[in-house]
Amino acid sequence: MVVSFKLIRKIGKMLRGGAGKREIFLGAFLGVLIGFNPTFSLTLLLAVLITLLLNANVGFALLGVAVGKILGFSLSVITFHTGFFMIHSMGLEGLFTKLANTPVLALMDLNVYSMIGSLPFALITGIVFGKFMAATVTKIREQMVKAAEHEKVGKAVGNKFSRFLMWLAFGKQKVAMSDVLAKESPLFRKSGIILVAVVLVVSLLMDLLFANMLVKKAIRTAIVKQTGAQVDIEKAHFSLGSGKVGIENLQVTDPEKPTHNLVQIHQMVADLSVSDLLRRTYTVDLLAGSILKFDVERESPGRVFDIPGDQPTEEEEPREEEQVDGKTLDDYLAQAEKWKGYGEKVYEYLKKAGELYSGETEKKAAKADKRAAVDEARKIGYLKAAADLVTDHPKLTIRKIEIDQVELGPGYPLQKLEGTEVSSHPGLNAKPTMLRLVPEDGSEPMAEVTLHFEAPNLMHTLMAHVKNIDIADVVKTGDKLNIEEGKADLSLNGEFSAANLDLPFSLTVHDLKTDNDILNSLGKLEIPGKLYGSLLLPRVKVEFDENLKEAAVDAAKEKAKAEVKKEAEKQLNKALESDGAKEFKDKLKGIF
Repeated sequence: MVVSFKLIRKIGKMLRGGAGKREIFLGAFLGVLIGFNPTFSLTLLLAVLITLLLNANVGFALLGVAVGKILGFSLSVITFHTGFFMIHSMGLEGLFTKLANTPVLALMDLNVYSMIGSLPFALITGIVFGKFMAATVTKIREQMVKAAEHEKVGKAVGNKFSRFLMWLAFGKQKVAMSDVLAKESPLFRKSGIILVAVVLVVSLLMDLLFANMLVKKAIRTAIVKQTGAQVDIEKAHFSLGSGKVGIENLQVTDPEKPTHNLVQIHQMVADLSVSDLLRRTYTVDLLAGSILKFDVERESPGRVFDIPGDQPTEEEEPREEEQVDGKTLDDYLAQAEKWKGYGEKVYEYLKKAGELYSGETEKKAAKADKRAAVDEARKIGYLKAAADLVTDHPKLTIRKIEIDQVELGPGYPLQKLEGTEVSSHPGLNAKPTMLRLVPEDGSEPMAEVTLHFEAPNLMHTLMAHVKNIDIADVVKTGDKLNIEEGKADLSLNGEFSAANLDLPFSLTVHDLKTDNDILNSLGKLEIPGKLYGSLLLPRVKVEFDENLKEAAVDAAKEKAKAEVKKEAEKQLNKALESDGAKEFKDKLKGIF
């Protein structure tokens, strides 16, 4: 009841108020534009400032915002597809690319599909709604003036009690209705400059007050975009003066196992370059953290977003005649599909990372993938999906990474994760990307990968020295052999790319416990091999015939030595128990 009365009073004030036709139109029109805006960006701030600077009625502007928001959410899918068409199919991609890479203008989110796609709908709706409201209010006011001029109506509303009821219902009328109709409103508001200054100051204060919340939301959104699963952040803080961003207790749900975290880190701090923020790029001079864990059980299962899986294109889908010779991962590994899935993800990353290189001005830009854009929109929301229009500067670059106390699981020492030049667009960074795991006790690195995107067609390098890998549940043996226990040391050093693998390796198998006595007798077995083919069609070549023979011979020798020693001890003990031996021992006792 109270809400209804307030609404009636508000409408009455708008009808009897002093806002002219131009003020009503501007308020309704600009309000719709603000309402259609899908992001919190510089574009939204400019729209609000223009509304305050121009002589737009605030009440009708708020009404327009409500209309714009309702339509914006309702038409989100349509505005997304419209924006994709306008950016990529109308010959305007070069213009939007330049805008998205220009300092300050990059903060306007002009690469967001719904931002661009909503423009025609917002303009048409704003003009129609503005004209409709201005015409409707003017018509009602004209009817009210005519009614007031009628003798009987004038007497009815002219007494004190009627004026009191009008004031109670619609508020005080400061200007006569006839004067309002004849009023010519100026285009700019007299106090517009002051209002703009106040809004700028308030916006700055709001940014400072809510910076932590905005940073927390931005980090969460960015990670969800990549993983498609729930991300939890306990705390986040941002200092604009020092450029430091810190987060505590970050947990990323494993989309394939929602009961566990794919990764979680206790604490992480990043030093940002504040000047690069003006072009919506992020340069982190140092990313430091501690207590990094993998595959940790969550307190409650995380949410996994329903995202359609990517289907291989005709170029990527391997044909039977293209498959290379050799055994596959399925012949050796129990969880081959899981490892092949990792290979596919690495392939997609390497392929995308190699699309842009610095200095390649004549290189034709890759055609936008509509299916990938739709998948991303379903993942993060149609109002947030944006075109990747980066051309000359990486969106994100981390100069140095130092994370202590990395836990890989039981049986492995604590590691330190080190990295340099990690970038969202490594080809534009033109420096090799390095990631390395080093035991905190100072021994040799456990693994190190270096990605070379300084120029096209360079091979990347991978090195690994991993000890005591539990192979009982990893190796695929079929029904012929049952491995109850076993360890292996892996040594790998080679090169790879999206199209080629050249990774020689050596496995040292030891501590075997199987249902085969011959294998159990082997002390250790050296197995040289090679991983080749491609990331999409990996092949394994293993050469262990000679090594198996040598291991069997060594085991036989050790067994023979043990048997000879055992027999010698037996004969010695037997000799010591003889009568002659006893007499000899008695003589020795007498001497000493």
